[in-house]
Amino acid sequence: MRIRTFTAPAALAAGALLLTACGSSPLEGKNGPEVAELAADALEEAGSVHLKGTLSQDGEEAEIDMQLQGDNAAGSITVQDMEIELINIGGDVYAKATPDFLASYGVTAEDAEQYDGQWVAFPADGSSGFEEFNLTQTVEQLRGDDAEDGTDKDELDGDDVVVVTLEDGTELSVRDDDPPYPLELADDEGTFTFTEHGEDEDISAPEDVIELEQITAS
Repeated sequence: MRIRTFTAPAALAAGALLLTACGSSPLEGKNGPEVAELAADALEEAGSVHLKGTLSQDGEEAEIDMQLQGDNAAGSITVQDMEIELINIGGDVYAKATPDFLASYGVTAEDAEQYDGQWVAFPADGSSGFEEFNLTQTVEQLRGDDAEDGTDKDELDGDDVVVVTLEDGTELSVRDDDPPYPLELADDEGTFTFTEHGEDEDISAPEDVIELEQITAS
């Protein structure tokens, strides 16, 4: 808060703060499904968010660090110490080629070397699995997951939160303030944090793209 020089503005500011403090939480009296719905609405209204976290499945751990904006996304996923840079533009998915990445598609080390650092376009058949990895889908997942009626109150990184347990046991932590942004999703397999709500970045399709099918067929 910026310190005011004059008494009258200071008094007005203090009064506004008192009114805010006395006001009820936007989540007060809401059950689990209602809190999850409000979190989904707030995220949709923000239009963008930074998603970061880890996920463990079948003994393999993956790290995700992505900017989600509408139907677009950009960032990286790291699996088995292999970092893959990804861009998703409305379902068109691109990855920056590395020898390890191409080797996972059966490309020889010699052939993979010549494509190192080049952006590769995945087929449009959904085989990459990243087509629906975007803000729109994330919002719908929050909105569509049935949540338990009960809620808990907690604190997360200095923010008061309301914790909702979703149908699959995942705990959704929602900021107990206006807007009620989702701040964290956590379960036994991993934890994802939501930050930088509403802060857009430039996400665009890469230039000089080569089709993955063209590489694997060579």
